[in-house]
Amino acid sequence: MGYKFSMERVLEWRESLEKISMEKFVFTQNELNREILRLTNLYREYETLKKKSVKYKKANEIKQYELYKFDLEENIELQRQVVDKKTIELEERRLELVDSQKNRKIMENLKEKDYQ
Repeated sequence: MGYKFSMERVLEWRESLEKISMEKFVFTQNELNREILRLTNLYREYETLKKKSVKYKKANEIKQYELYKFDLEENIELQRQVVDKKTIELEERRLELVDSQKNRKIMENLKEKDYQ
């Protein structure tokens, strides 16, 4: 009869927790990348708008430009806040992942010692 680790189910459970933590980390990382892309696009749009501002001569065009510029600035600030929150969330997920990896490694070390 072969070797059987008495805490094999605990090891499997910790491996599954690590897998879940990894999936959450990757998902959050993808969300952060999407939010950064949105922010980058807003910055590009803002820069393009600033370059076009020279063309506006009429009062109503200038007013529309200023309103749109103000709206873009607000959107940029809101998007920065979203990116900041996602960055914090990603760090929390990373710490969870590191913790779950440590827990799994502890069990693997116990299994190795038990086997020897």
